[in-house]
Amino acid sequence: MGRKKGKDASGRRGLRRSIRYAGREEQAVDEPDAYKLGAPPTIMLRKLRLEEAIDRLAMQLAAHAHAGTGEVLVVHGRGTNSPGGVGVIGPAVRQWCDDHPGLVTGWREAPARWGGPGAMVVNLRAET
Repeated sequence: MGRKKGKDASGRRGLRRSIRYAGREEQAVDEPDAYKLGAPPTIMLRKLRLEEAIDRLAMQLAAHAHAGTGEVLVVHGRGTNSPGGVGVIGPAVRQWCDDHPGLVTGWREAPARWGGPGAMVVNLRAET
């Protein structure tokens, strides 16, 4: 029950792909993810413990500010798997941003296509 050796329909050897494989490749090339269009650089904090999330946030926001990035998308998740269904990382990220005005000039909830209440857009102060 192995593959039949030989040439495929186009006359090439050994380059046969399944229909499923070809469909996945076409989709990746032809249909870019709509939610990523126009999104700023992203910091993913989902599924991290609070301490890890805050450490990663501080390190990556500083790096983005040093690189001159004006705004960053911080994805913290909605907290649906947290105890009681109340998010822990989101409020901590907001508080951290409020406590660091030398680095963060402001923040807002992300648009729905970028994560809505599970993400926020952070505006960074330019480093001089």
